[in-house]
Amino acid sequence: MDSDSSEKPESPAQWAAPIDVELELTINNETETELIVNVSDPNLVYNSHSEIILTPIINYCKSIGYPLENATIWYYSPTARLKVYCGNDPLPYSISIPTFEMTNNVLALKCRGAIRNEFGTVVTLGSPSTGKIKQEEEAITSHKSSRRTKERKIGYIIEKVSKWRKLYNGVQTAKGEMIKVTLEEAANKIGISKKSLDDYLLQLRFGRKFGFNFQEHKDDKVGVLRAYVKKFKSLHQYVKKIENEEQIPTDVYQKLQEPGTPACKHNRCCAPDFSLPYKQCESQSLSFPRNQYS
Repeated sequence: MDSDSSEKPESPAQWAAPIDVELELTINNETETELIVNVSDPNLVYNSHSEIILTPIINYCKSIGYPLENATIWYYSPTARLKVYCGNDPLPYSISIPTFEMTNNVLALKCRGAIRNEFGTVVTLGSPSTGKIKQEEEAITSHKSSRRTKERKIGYIIEKVSKWRKLYNGVQTAKGEMIKVTLEEAANKIGISKKSLDDYLLQLRFGRKFGFNFQEHKDDKVGVLRAYVKKFKSLHQYVKKIENEEQIPTDVYQKLQEPGTPACKHNRCCAPDFSLPYKQCESQSLSFPRNQYS
């Protein structure tokens, strides 16, 4: 046996020629196509089947300025003559493309920029989260007989409330007819009681009013939103005093400085406008005069 036989073989990326990427990007119904040339190692990575792993290429495109965060991604298959759905950014590392799906060493990618709803969370068609939502729906349905329904996630209730209001406001059929239903009928179609949907809508509206970061907390339980709303509804009575730089209780001052929720990754993640000066004060290691607070 040769002395170097145990050495790790070279990866395909080390000997393969660079490829070009034809990127077709659609944002707000406007489509532009650009050619990104000479994509090579370390951005050109192959798996054990000598297929191109897509994640490093997408990350490379983002690093040079293309807005692909949360985008929906396909590649064009010349073999099948259609777009093949890959998923939403960030993609699993397991997503790969056979080399025979390139034409003249050019990989054709089709991407659609993420759409955000009124609460700031990303809405993408074909999102992997759709499967998770369906699983959660099934889990909730299966426990309907139990005393307490499984607590839902914030992203889930945003989607359900949005669909509920859309059904109520009217849905246009393929024939151009507008079909409207009552709030109660719409709730039945959604599969959640109108009472619960009314409550969720109220929490969402108060959360938006008080600067809740829906995108950051979409995977958290709705209890996080409830606690946040309850906290800042109780502090809202001090807004005028804060604006006039009048005396406020010490415990209120402390609550204004701390993160909006225990789940916040940083101090200013969730914050109503009236609390921002206090968080800025904290971040700059400053403090207001002691005699301002009881």
